[in-house]
Amino acid sequence: MEIQKFTNRLRVNKQYAISTVKSYQRALEAFDKDIKKLSLDKRSLEDTSKLQVSDVEFFIWNLKNQWKSAKTCNWYLSVIRDFLQYAERSWEKVINYRYLVPMKEPDKKIDALTENQTQRLLNFVKTDQSKDELTKTRDQAIIYVLLYTWLRVSELCDIRVTDVREELQIIWKNNTLRLVYLFQEHLTLIWLYLYLRQWAWITSPYLFCSHSNNSKWSKLSRVAVESTVRDIWIRAWIETPLWPHKLRHTFATSLLRRWWNIYYIKELLGHKHITTTQTYFSATNNDLKKTQRLLQSVRGVEEEQLEPMPENIIVNNNLFTQYQRQMTPNFQTGFARGVPVQNLQWRN
Repeated sequence: MEIQKFTNRLRVNKQYAISTVKSYQRALEAFDKDIKKLSLDKRSLEDTSKLQVSDVEFFIWNLKNQWKSAKTCNWYLSVIRDFLQYAERSWEKVINYRYLVPMKEPDKKIDALTENQTQRLLNFVKTDQSKDELTKTRDQAIIYVLLYTWLRVSELCDIRVTDVREELQIIWKNNTLRLVYLFQEHLTLIWLYLYLRQWAWITSPYLFCSHSNNSKWSKLSRVAVESTVRDIWIRAWIETPLWPHKLRHTFATSLLRRWWNIYYIKELLGHKHITTTQTYFSATNNDLKKTQRLLQSVRGVEEEQLEPMPENIIVNNNLFTQYQRQMTPNFQTGFARGVPVQNLQWRN
């Protein structure tokens, strides 16, 4: 009952997505099942006053033994802390959840396609002859929209035919209205796909839909888009694994590598904090080499602009040798003795 109240609050008050609420509910039910099985006094989430810190720590330890990553364990821990915070605000006695310390996570690495892999992917979807023209155009439009916009898979599947124009209005997280900018190359592919759909008598209200008669032209699911992208990855002979969200990573990484303003990219991706956007910058050895090369190119330009040394300045070779010898450090004292400036001779 307490879990149901908590999930209803997430859905109504915080306006979380249905998939997020279900994942929270599954996590809390797994924790409740674990403590019921191990505790002798039948502790559960129904009575938070009987919970102990050791219950949470033992649950996280079991997850670690199941080869769960540190990121997954910390997510379970954050769900439990949110639930205990909700129970505390409901005037219930809870454990001091502030002492539950998360595990140390390894550095987050963002996978993205290289420029060569991106070009090979686009060339393949253009010249693929294994599918009919309707399916080929649909898959090509999916790849282009995922690669050149910030859209996620669920938002791609929810696009309707009536939404197609130069600016797509997408209902994002927490019912936030955001814009997706489509350009001529995207619109040309989409309009061609819609034209081919009319000849196939497909009347689905969604833009990307199934083409089989058995499915009654329902919208593509998340699993169907992932399967389509995986099939293209296998037949395009791309070395690294490919999934739909990796195309979003490639979109952000490509902009950052071209030195675009990171604050604009943050707004495009819809990140709340700029530190999230910075994780998309995967610095490769080639990127670091180009960055170091920039300093050398700037110095080369500055040296070309410098004026040559005047010819009327000359230093007597003997005096200069003596000056060099006397400027060497004295290893006994640790200091160097200089030559008076008057010893330098100037040509009149």
